[in-house]
Amino acid sequence: MKNILVLGAGRTSAPLIDYLLRNSAAEDWFITVADYSLSLAQDKIQNNPNGRAIQFNILDDFQREKEISSASLVISILPATLHIKAAEQCIKSRKHFLSASYTSDEIYELNKDAKSNDLIFLNEMGVDPGIDHMDAKHLIDKIEGLGGEIISFKSYGGGLVSPRSDDNCWGYKFTWSPINVVIAGKAGGRYLRDGKEVNISYKNIFLDTEVVEVPGLGNFESYPNRDATKYLKKYSIENVKNIYRGSLRKPGFCKAWNAIIKIGLTDSEKIFPESDKMTYKDWMDKFIPADNIKSDKENIKSFLNDTAEPEVIEKLMWLDLFNNNKINVKSASSAQILQELLESKWKFTEGDSDMTILQTSIDYELNSQKKRLTSSLIVNGYESNFTAMSRTVGLPLGIAAKLILQDKIKERGVIIPIHKDIYEPVLKELKELGIAFEEEEHTI
Repeated sequence: MKNILVLGAGRTSAPLIDYLLRNSAAEDWFITVADYSLSLAQDKIQNNPNGRAIQFNILDDFQREKEISSASLVISILPATLHIKAAEQCIKSRKHFLSASYTSDEIYELNKDAKSNDLIFLNEMGVDPGIDHMDAKHLIDKIEGLGGEIISFKSYGGGLVSPRSDDNCWGYKFTWSPINVVIAGKAGGRYLRDGKEVNISYKNIFLDTEVVEVPGLGNFESYPNRDATKYLKKYSIENVKNIYRGSLRKPGFCKAWNAIIKIGLTDSEKIFPESDKMTYKDWMDKFIPADNIKSDKENIKSFLNDTAEPEVIEKLMWLDLFNNNKINVKSASSAQILQELLESKWKFTEGDSDMTILQTSIDYELNSQKKRLTSSLIVNGYESNFTAMSRTVGLPLGIAAKLILQDKIKERGVIIPIHKDIYEPVLKELKELGIAFEEEEHTI
């Protein structure tokens, strides 16, 4: 019997654990779900005889070594900063490692050791990053297989609220880690336009937007998602003069979020030692000096130099930033305070559903004709534990775990899912599970 250790039982874990348990009898697997909250882990196992739930602390050296040493494969859906703890122990215990997160520099440094121990350390195996990589390589290989020359590559992704649950002026609710939404864009953005590198700083990233049409859903806006240029080499398209990766939001979101940044509310460095004794209005007064003659709305408009559009001011005021409720987090940064407020404003309610969108658009030349191939994925969630986000993160992880344990992946070391022996079977099974791309092509 092969033992799979799942570290974390939070937001995206339910479809992953359900997939592993449904396949456990046929594959001869035993699943251990480990979380700091035992009740969360137990809820995911549901007394299945092929699984167990344990209370787990990744920072406990003895417990970490004990559980990882007993596993055949470790899947970490812990916060990204904690992956390294699990990964380093996987090297020591000679165990395969899987995660859905971007590959950190610390993880990359384990590449040599992973290879020498014949291990697979597969990262970026979720939706974005993850499914986006796999569809990108599928399309690139398809075009190049026809003899086409790629001119432009653009990729977009977004975790959003579904149209039927879109009931606030931001057009947004939390579908994944709230703190990651609050600090989104802090790494800046980089892409290529006509062969020239474009670098966008955090203070400008939500102003550098483009319109993206999604079939059946209309227009969205996209802001740059990290460094797209590094994928020139990863996707083996080094000669392409245009490459861009973007994150999707509903129209109007980005200008309003830029105002949030301009005020300073996403600052994660400055700490308010007595934040739990402050009100939200006290907090806002630290950024926008109160003028008692003016209303809060007028104060915030003056701070933004009267350049903010009415729709931006509407969104800011809807957040109720100046309310007199006590802040419920101690010694918090501004980003943490903002997160707490947004969790009350952008929360999912009973009956709400989310939506995941991916789109890749590739311009290429074939037989002296220029063509555009566009591939779009729209996934809607259908219940609280099986959101679109959790399905599109969890299911690729589960399928990859099966491929690793069946010894169907030949690559070793620290890798991402750009290899044919990964992306072909994963995309095939995702399609069987109802997660499928639609492709359109036309001459340009």
